[in-house]
Formats: sequence, C-alpha cells, structure tokens
Amino acid sequence: MYKQTVKAVLLSFITVFSASLMAQSTSMMAQPTPPLPTPSLAIIIDDLGNNLASGRRAVNLPGAITYAILPHTPQAIELATYANNIDINKEVIIHMPMEAVGHKHIGPGGLNMHQDQEDFIHTLQAAIKALPQAKGLSNHMGSQLTSQPDRMRWLMAELSKTPFYFIDSKTTDNSAAMQAADEQQIPYLVRDIFLDHDRDPAAIDRAYKKALALAIRSGSAVLIAHPYPSTLDYLETALPKLRQAGIVLVNASQAIAQKNRHQVNSDKPLLISKAILTIDDSH
Repeated sequence: MYKQTVKAVLLSFITVFSASLMAQSTSMMAQPTPPLPTPSLAIIIDDLGNNLASGRRAVNLPGAITYAILPHTPQAIELATYANNIDINKEVIIHMPMEAVGHKHIGPGGLNMHQDQEDFIHTLQAAIKALPQAKGLSNHMGSQLTSQPDRMRWLMAELSKTPFYFIDSKTTDNSAAMQAADEQQIPYLVRDIFLDHDRDPAAIDRAYKKALALAIRSGSAVLIAHPYPSTLDYLETALPKLRQAGIVLVNASQAIAQKNRHQVNSDKPLLISKAILTIDDSH
C-alpha cells in the first residue's frame, strides 16, 4: 500500500512538472525573437573649410554624415551653415589642429606643446566660438599632442563645460584621449578605418569593404574620409547602396547613442551629451 501511494505521488508530480515545462516552452515559442540591432556606419569627412567646391560636394553626399571643419578657414562658416540647412541628420564638428610628430604645419589656431594651459584653453575657446554650428570636436593631425595625458586632460576638462563629444582620429597608437575623455565623462568615438589613406580607387574600395565587414561583425564602425576627388567619386556611388548591405548610416551623435545602448548592462557610465540624437531604427 505504501509503495503504491509513493508511486501515485511520483506519477502525479511528473505529470504536473511535464505540463508546466510544455506550457513554458509554448509560451517562449509564442514570443517573437527580438530583432538584432542594425549594423551602423559613421562617416566623418575631415579637412573641410579651405575649398568651397569640394566642401559643398562632400556635404551633398546622401545621408547622416558628420563634417569635420577646420576652424578659422575661409569657407568654414558657409560650409557649416550649408550642412545644417541641407539635412537635419548631418552634423558639423570642429576639426581642431593639433601638433603632430615632426612638427608638421597644422594650420592656424592650433594646439601645440609650447602653449601653457591658459594659452591652450584660450586657443580652444577661440575655435569653439569660430564654429557655433559644431556639436563636437576631433583632432586634425595631433600624433604628438594626443599622446600627452596632461594636454588631453586640459582638452577634456574644457569640453566638459560644453555639450560637445570628442572623436579621436587615432593618428597615433599612443593616444591618451580616450582615458582623459572617460575621466571627464565626455562622449567619444574612435576612428576604426581611414578610407583614403591611399587615394587609389581600388584601395578606397578595399578600405570601404573592410569598414562594412567590421560594422556587420561588431555592430558598428567609424570611418574617416577626406574630400579628395577619388573619395567623393567613390562615395557618391557607394552610399546609395549601403542599405542593400543591411547597414544604416549614422551621424556621430547617433553612433554615440548606439554605443551607450551597448553599455547599458556594463559597469561603464553612459556618456550622454546634449547634442546626442536618438538613432532612428526604421532607417
């Protein structure tokens, strides 16, 4: 009698447990699988401001592109205004000249190793005032300056008073910019690929495809290009086909917003700037 009772209890438990598992399985199967995030590509066009024709051609490229304009150049304001007027998704940033290894000429209004902190900050503030349309700042050249932790702390401390983000063009593997940006909680991106280090069309094509592969593999990629004729020729043809590759073009603010979403479950703080827009997942 005792054995029969135990057997009946066990059978009852197994029946109830099996039914519960089947119900959970059915419920899980009924729930749609969340779609994977769309891979994104952020393109920054550097070195704008000296040539109006090539600058306007760059701004006329389709989509949410970010334009890094050299401050104090003759066409800077006109190109920044044109970019803001042509498409709300286009962004303007300051392409801040910074000292390079070998003391190469960096252009007017740049940051260099000979400046004390007061002069450094005054020069930076002048560049910010010169381009009021800007939402962020990147380094033009800077292989020497960006490797200096103290100078990068000066830079990020000043940017922390603004809604700016920072884009590290990564002209040196010894960049101290990322750590300084983290310390000051400045939103930032780091360049992954230079599109036109070699201006030959075949080399540009290889670099572009490498960027697309990186975006698909890791979810995003940051590409820096220049307003060279061969570069603009290529992008005018390639960008309209980007969606066919399953990749969305985003500006720098949208790329930072996407980066923050990836860090939601990490212990890193979210770096939210006033300039950041929400990425449109319908694109």
